[in-house]
Amino acid sequence: MKATQTKPWLKYADPELITRIMPQKTVLDYFLWRNEGRMDHPALNYYDRIFTLQDIYDNACKAANAYAARGVKKGDFVIVVAPTTPEIVYTFYGLCLLGAVPNMIDPRYSADGIRDFIKEVDAKFVLAVDVMYDKVIEAVKGTNVKDVVMLSPAESLPKLLHFGYLLKNPMKKNMPEGFIYWGDFIEQGKDCKVEYLHGHHDSCCIIVHTGGTTGRAKSVMLSHDNINAVSFQYHKSLMHNIHGSSDKFLDIMPPFVAYGFGYGIHLPVCSDQISVLIPSFDPKDFGKLILKHRPQNIAGTPSYFLVLINDKRMKKADLSCFKNACAGGDSISLENEKRVSDWLMARGAKYPLTKGYGMTELSAVSTACFLDVNRPGSVGIPHADFLIAAFDPETGDELEMGQQGEICITGPTVMMGYYNQPEETANILRKHADGLTWVHTGDLGYMDEDGFVYIMGRLKRMFPDTTGYKIFPSVIEEGITKCADISECTVVGVDAIGEVQGKTPYAFFTLVEGCTKSAEQVAAEAKAICEENVVSYMWPKYYACIDKMPLTPIGKVDFKELERRADKAVKG
Repeated sequence: MKATQTKPWLKYADPELITRIMPQKTVLDYFLWRNEGRMDHPALNYYDRIFTLQDIYDNACKAANAYAARGVKKGDFVIVVAPTTPEIVYTFYGLCLLGAVPNMIDPRYSADGIRDFIKEVDAKFVLAVDVMYDKVIEAVKGTNVKDVVMLSPAESLPKLLHFGYLLKNPMKKNMPEGFIYWGDFIEQGKDCKVEYLHGHHDSCCIIVHTGGTTGRAKSVMLSHDNINAVSFQYHKSLMHNIHGSSDKFLDIMPPFVAYGFGYGIHLPVCSDQISVLIPSFDPKDFGKLILKHRPQNIAGTPSYFLVLINDKRMKKADLSCFKNACAGGDSISLENEKRVSDWLMARGAKYPLTKGYGMTELSAVSTACFLDVNRPGSVGIPHADFLIAAFDPETGDELEMGQQGEICITGPTVMMGYYNQPEETANILRKHADGLTWVHTGDLGYMDEDGFVYIMGRLKRMFPDTTGYKIFPSVIEEGITKCADISECTVVGVDAIGEVQGKTPYAFFTLVEGCTKSAEQVAAEAKAICEENVVSYMWPKYYACIDKMPLTPIGKVDFKELERRADKAVKG
């Protein structure tokens, strides 16, 4: 049987909501619709200062007035280079009111990189965190930027923290023409009253960027319907039934990834949860934040959870507050999934580690585990209004459930496209014979008969050995992490020395906390375990112990960096 014909995942959806159609609204209209009659409820927690839903709306209107006073109008792009603060939330909803578009940039980009993004959309306006001042000065050179608003993270801090921050980080003086601080910017807009723009639900709501792990980062256009669908699909599942009023969602993901706004901000504030804003997240502080806020819902990359279970502060932690601890954005081995789940359950969590799957081009989330709808090794089931299936990469035919192929997805969160990159857009968004536009994820996987999706690895990570056999790193990683002394393992391909073609597997691994064995001993044990569990042509030739896996800015394993290290080690 084929997944698109049977849709087995629908048996897990809320039967009372499964046929409900999402209203066509802008994100701000959707926000108001979802929160009608409860605007006095708390919505944001910023260093223990609480902001209500009404606060968000009122400040979004003030932000809209201020942007309009500076000439921002429908269709304009505003470059946002900042972490998650309340002002970024006001900007997101305020620009919606105008029909303008926030273009979210990672502050860690170089000045040249930021300039490229500015020029790409010919932006005239930049909002940047104040510690970026020198970089922004450089980035706007040679562009058409006329206005730059500098945002201090202290803007919405409680009073004592506010003054303490400003003592250490005083506000800039004698800034160039066109530069202004957020408070003065809002003040200058108080006499400008703009008309609320409705009816552009299918237009671009936000631009976020791909991670650039396989080339230059691409600018992904997500519509209002895309962002709203993230929230709406959540409500169609049974997940919403377990949440009480004012549950806390620990928002550790930055605003410049699709997950940041769709799942970290818009979904919680549209489902009566409090989003705890963490503008500067350090994985080492994950445990500290959990102990402080005791959230009901958290989400992060697998690497963050592996740091968490080794945090000595969490040894006797009470985690009975957890309703949903979710790992996504990267793969996790079965062994590590079991380690984290056992660790959670031993500390009072009601459910094991849940997993999700998605990509920027799908507004971040397309499958999820929840409650008891969870199977080890799976990334969950599709959301109710999605179609997910494995397709033959060569013929394009849909495969039977259980057969491995390229995972393709269609549904209400499929992006509008890459900004001004029609060829790249056409490469990933393809119309099938059913008339639907499908995202070709580039991931190898399958769906079982109950609708659970399993991801085996990136097709692009796959590489041929010297004889042409296909090497799948995830299979090797799964085998090596069966070694009890190994915390994480990542396998990359390195050019085979003395061969005219093909690559050789090179395995990097980290040790579990407290391991007393030498790296050489563990490598020998891992090699033996791998050779018991993995077909011989996939056995790594090289094993290297490292202190920790290098990560990209959003917490994914940096494969490019590991490939560089492997190449250097082999070639000398």
